[in-house]
Amino acid sequence: KNIYRTISFIMALCILICSCSDDDKEAHHSQSYARFLQEEIVITASAGEITVLVEWSSTPWEISMDTDNGIITGISPVQGGDSESHQQITKIKIQYSDNPTSTPRVQDLFLTNKATQECSKLTIEQITLYTTLSVTLYPTVKYQSVVGFGGMYNPIIWLRNDLITDKELTKMYSNEELGYNILRLMIYPQEADWVADVQGAKVAQQHGALIFASPWDCTDALAEEIDINGKKYKHLKKENYQAYADHLVKYINYMKSKGVNLYAISVQNEPDMEFTYWYPQEVVDFVKIHGEQIRETGVKLMAPEACGIQPEYTDPILNDPVAFERTDIVARHLYQGFTDLTSSYVKNRHDYICGLYYSKLAGAGKTWWMTEKLFNEGEKEADPALLKFNQWSYNLETLEKEIHMCMEGYCSAYIYWYLKRFYGMIGDTDSRCAVEPGEVMKNGYILSHYARYASGMTRIQAETGNADPYVTAYINEAGTEITLVLLNLKNEAYHTQVIIPETIHMATAIETTEDKNMAPIETDILEGNTLSLLLSPSSIVSVKLMLDK
Repeated sequence: KNIYRTISFIMALCILICSCSDDDKEAHHSQSYARFLQEEIVITASAGEITVLVEWSSTPWEISMDTDNGIITGISPVQGGDSESHQQITKIKIQYSDNPTSTPRVQDLFLTNKATQECSKLTIEQITLYTTLSVTLYPTVKYQSVVGFGGMYNPIIWLRNDLITDKELTKMYSNEELGYNILRLMIYPQEADWVADVQGAKVAQQHGALIFASPWDCTDALAEEIDINGKKYKHLKKENYQAYADHLVKYINYMKSKGVNLYAISVQNEPDMEFTYWYPQEVVDFVKIHGEQIRETGVKLMAPEACGIQPEYTDPILNDPVAFERTDIVARHLYQGFTDLTSSYVKNRHDYICGLYYSKLAGAGKTWWMTEKLFNEGEKEADPALLKFNQWSYNLETLEKEIHMCMEGYCSAYIYWYLKRFYGMIGDTDSRCAVEPGEVMKNGYILSHYARYASGMTRIQAETGNADPYVTAYINEAGTEITLVLLNLKNEAYHTQVIIPETIHMATAIETTEDKNMAPIETDILEGNTLSLLLSPSSIVSVKLMLDK
């Protein structure tokens, strides 16, 4: 009886076990799955490898891609699983390439459950190597008009062996080449030397350049010698002011008789220096008494053209109603610094001149010009590696940054010192020069970026979300063309988007880097009013936008 009961229990248990096994098989089959454990992964811009996890059960599976767009270069394994194994995790190795574009890239992977044909998706987003720079333009917010850019004609009395040829002037002043449009001349004290600059001035003028002139020497016949703090200076006698004014008018008329129509003339180049020294009030007195005689020739009058940003020389002109009215252009040089705002001295001078635009100049319809500066650090070094003026980074951080800050500071014209010099715009015969005589130097291309894209325009508001890069923007009188000049001092690229409240019809851009000179770069117009371009590391880029009007 006991044996019978035991056998019956065993038989019932076997029936129960068999019944459970069949149910489990069906349950496991109904729980067949294959899925990525993540829905999205962000990968670096540089090539590399990542590991993703696939969870699966009771099914073979296979991985496929949506498109072959260059992100994923390898997947291992691409398939696996089986119908018998349960609750498994498989590691998948994914190799990917560099992102050489200026925008993020996206690619989808699909994991297919081959038993049910269900799919699990993994989105892989690859970031860009480039930081995003957004520039927003406000064309209706206008600042100063920009007259142009240029440099000093090599004076025959100082650089007789490195004079500028007609061909070199054409290279610099032709609109098809560098596009400069302002030429500065020296008014020689000896009238016999005046003829030396006529031909060069005419060539530049034929290409549309404005010509202005500055006197260094009041002539020996009109001068005396004075002592200032133990140093001797040439000085114009007050009783000779009329004769000096006649001297300047005679120069104007001489150049006009030779076909050179001067745009402006300065009272004195650097009256605060040793060439011919003027006390600040003397500049005021001369302008008040003789300014109209000069302006009656049709030539504009510049003053005070001091060596630095000198309130001591500028304020007396601005604060005298008669002198200010007879001064058409407030001119000054920047030898006391303008860009290093960490220096309180430089910052005070910078803020002073920038503040003059709205406090004095704009309301009176007047402008200020930067009429002389040079960058030649290291010129006395014997080691060529120490000649900083031949280094691209130095050119960007000095000349380019200063022009940018002058434009932001409401300057209407930027005129460099010698056009043809080993630290100038084109090369000369000096052994320190990085190029052959007459060939364009890096400074020459930097100045050209502004000359070709800002001359004759009006600066408008341009806002960025970054302290760097630097951007200024300009619009033409008709409102049909906007230009930008962008400066990137960083050793990284920027994916740049320019947004304006207008429809962009056409866009072009050029860049200069250490290895390129004003080379065309790609632009892309997005949604009609947004321009996309790549701003290369350590570069200057100029952009032209043609608008639908």
